[in-house]
Amino acid sequence: MDQSRIRQMITFAYAPLLDTALSLLVLLNPERFEQRAPWVNRVQARLPEGLLDSLRELSHHVDLFALAMEPEGAPDTPVPEALNHIEREHPDLAHALRQYWEAVAPEIGAQTGLLVSSIQRERERLNQMDPLAFICRFSDRVSVAGDGEAIVLHWGKGMQVPLADLDRILFVPSAFCPRRLMFYRLGRTQIFFYNPQEEEPKAVEEAPESLVLGFAALADPTRLKLLRLIATESLPAQEMAQRLGVNQSTVSRHLRMLVEAGLVGRDHQEGRYLFYSLQADRIDELAAGARRYLRR
Repeated sequence: MDQSRIRQMITFAYAPLLDTALSLLVLLNPERFEQRAPWVNRVQARLPEGLLDSLRELSHHVDLFALAMEPEGAPDTPVPEALNHIEREHPDLAHALRQYWEAVAPEIGAQTGLLVSSIQRERERLNQMDPLAFICRFSDRVSVAGDGEAIVLHWGKGMQVPLADLDRILFVPSAFCPRRLMFYRLGRTQIFFYNPQEEEPKAVEEAPESLVLGFAALADPTRLKLLRLIATESLPAQEMAQRLGVNQSTVSRHLRMLVEAGLVGRDHQEGRYLFYSLQADRIDELAAGARRYLRR
């Protein structure tokens, strides 16, 4: 695809409600996001008792990220206006989100200047770079496929996203992003949440994000047992739970982190059962990546 076309597809938005949806994803998945950022305790202290449980149940039935993009795919719609729009079809969810917004709004407010200024900074950087190189600079978990006709998101076995299938590549600076980059696909829009912290020279080079996620995923006995189980055969989560003697929801939460780290991939589906398999090459890549980073 022509570079000028790709450059035109890349947009930026200060999007508080989208960022609020991301913060809720983090709070509802503590096993997946094990490193607790300082904002987590502050937000939890402000939440009414039982609100997270209510939001967990309500969010099973809707896509909060899709709702945050409404109306008309406008992520920068003011939060009160967006919640009024949501209330027309989801009154209970809108009520719960208003309470949740009161808890997260101080965190976003404290970083509004940084979030907005980072957009200008990244726009200027984009103007000076190849647009595909710009996309990939945020994390080594994003790469380019072929002759630049697609981007690859390194999640599970890897997801190839043809650029011809997209109308917009939206970058959202986030007050809550638990990774250097989080990605979410919504129709013909590819959303990237990124950490807007000011870049400062580092005395020691940062480790590649794929390396950090890979070793973090391995640093848990339950996840290691899951990897051992599927090292010899592809299994569904239900079978893994039975063999380990734990509930299926626990296995599913751990699998999400293993998939995100690329250690496990979705293999195939039989009826309602989704089978997972080990990505053995990824284990070798982690060892090689550690040696490269340590210069050994």
